[in-house]
Amino acid sequence: MSSNVNGLDGFKNQSAASANGNTRAEVILVKKGENIAIIAKRFGMSKEEFIKWTGLKGINERVGQKIKLPTAKIEKGKGIYALARKYNMTMDEFCKLNNIKDRQNYQAKAGEVFYVKNNNKKSIKIPKNSAKSSKSDVKPSSAAAGGAIIGNVVGKLVENKNKWNSSYSPDEIANKLYEIADNSWGAVGRPDFDALIKEINPKNVSEVLESYVKNKNNKDKESLIYTITHEIKSNKSARKAAVMKIYDAIAAKKNAPATRRKEFEKELNQQFSGFGMVNTQRLDGIVAELLKLPSKKVYIKKIYMENVTKSNLPGSRQVKLSEKSKYPNQTVASLHKQAIQGADKKMRERFKEYCEAHKLVYTPDMLDTTALSRIPKPVVDSQGRIVPYVSEILKPKVQPNGKVVVVNSGHGGYNPNNGSFDVGSFSFVKKDNGKYAPHIEYDKVQQYALSMSDWLRDQGYAVVLTQGNYLAYSHSKALTSLYNDLASGKKAGGQKYSKNDIALVSFHADSSNKTVDENDRSSVCYCPGHPETFKLAEKINYNLNHNEGTWVKSGLEKRTTGTKQQVWILTESSPQIPAVLLETAHINGAKGRSNLDAWLFREKFVDSAVQGLNQYFGLN
Repeated sequence: MSSNVNGLDGFKNQSAASANGNTRAEVILVKKGENIAIIAKRFGMSKEEFIKWTGLKGINERVGQKIKLPTAKIEKGKGIYALARKYNMTMDEFCKLNNIKDRQNYQAKAGEVFYVKNNNKKSIKIPKNSAKSSKSDVKPSSAAAGGAIIGNVVGKLVENKNKWNSSYSPDEIANKLYEIADNSWGAVGRPDFDALIKEINPKNVSEVLESYVKNKNNKDKESLIYTITHEIKSNKSARKAAVMKIYDAIAAKKNAPATRRKEFEKELNQQFSGFGMVNTQRLDGIVAELLKLPSKKVYIKKIYMENVTKSNLPGSRQVKLSEKSKYPNQTVASLHKQAIQGADKKMRERFKEYCEAHKLVYTPDMLDTTALSRIPKPVVDSQGRIVPYVSEILKPKVQPNGKVVVVNSGHGGYNPNNGSFDVGSFSFVKKDNGKYAPHIEYDKVQQYALSMSDWLRDQGYAVVLTQGNYLAYSHSKALTSLYNDLASGKKAGGQKYSKNDIALVSFHADSSNKTVDENDRSSVCYCPGHPETFKLAEKINYNLNHNEGTWVKSGLEKRTTGTKQQVWILTESSPQIPAVLLETAHINGAKGRSNLDAWLFREKFVDSAVQGLNQYFGLN
């Protein structure tokens, strides 16, 4: 993202911001021979940018004049990430302003002073003799809408206007849109975001969309349409209108027929009327087709494991089942087919119970079974035995911290005894079209596991992903083998991990035997087998309840053998490494389902869990 503060461009070199090591002045004095321009240069800013940042009312500088700089102090138990978020700054902005070159390893101290954005919204007077003419400002309509990008010189504005029919280049629009969405929740409807959406037109729409995907900070390669639709704190109508504004610019550029617009709008409305999060793959596909892009993939968000079978995952094998197995006449394909049929039967039985409890008359066509198409094929080893999925080790994206976390996506595997598929818990949601769709536990918690994997790797952890039926783990002793391979270096290309440097986290969605369960609490579950398990559970639970901006409510829950089937993940692991089972939210209550599906809830949940792991390992 850009390095501007308060919408100001031009931060070139902030070395002066921390010229005295970790000592950053909160107030500076104007010395003899200095003026605002000279002082601003020390911070890598122009005079106008410095005035805007500090909130100065004028520039009649005098020797001894005190200039208060926008600063904030680190609170006890917090880090620079929390401070940056508090002041609506990206980490790039924050680190450049404070001359932090290695943010992954920067250890902030309680009470340490940092430079931040000036959140004073009052207008700042600049004298008429200022070096910057009012003619070089951004055009009034956009400035009034929030000042999305503080403008360039007149010549640049004219060039952009002629070439792109906008005051800004496509890169400026795309980068600023991404920055606003990344730094705030509910970006659609904000004046600065909406002003930029209005700048998209037939001349620049293709370039804006491509630039948005190519933004270096957009690591998941989200499309702009994906970002807009997933701003769940924004009004639904506003999100749909913003997407249609983009489509209309494309349609005008390509002279698309009115029937194509109806098709696009129908798909958009169907996605918003469905259950769960909006899936923009078809919307992005229509856009890519109209713009005749070489590959549709650049417009489609990289959603891991969505519509992906286990046979496509790294390290898995798909072979005919062994003659020595319980299914000598079965193939992977036939077992997969039977698993879908079995899950369909189980789901309908549960739905009949649901209808009876809610005084509904059950008919087979009331149920939407689309979710069952995502049941993966079984993972089998070279001998044709059903085993859990265990990924190769996923290396850190930054400097390694020497720790590895085994992240388990609960359920989602085949029972080696009877070949059935473990879907976990069910709940049902009525769609706008009158049909009921199942919420399936294994399907929902995958995103939590995968989100945590990315989050951990961004902070220097190595990760191993696992998923499967508890009996498949138990029969194959897969976890025991994994820990031994990590300790010996066999799993990590020769790098050895002490068992003190390994932890396991398993994601689940709690359920209840009540007809309607409005309990929205989460829980951190642990077994007492490993002496460090309670410490890990306690750290994660504390952060779930106290992380900045969180609305997660969590409690500690001690589980012993036999209390629940999922406890296998704890009991098998606990003699060797600390392991916790995280119940994210109640799947069969309206409030719990809403949280379970909410991107913001998932991000807060995962962020809190990672902070707990950091504290457990002594990393912050």
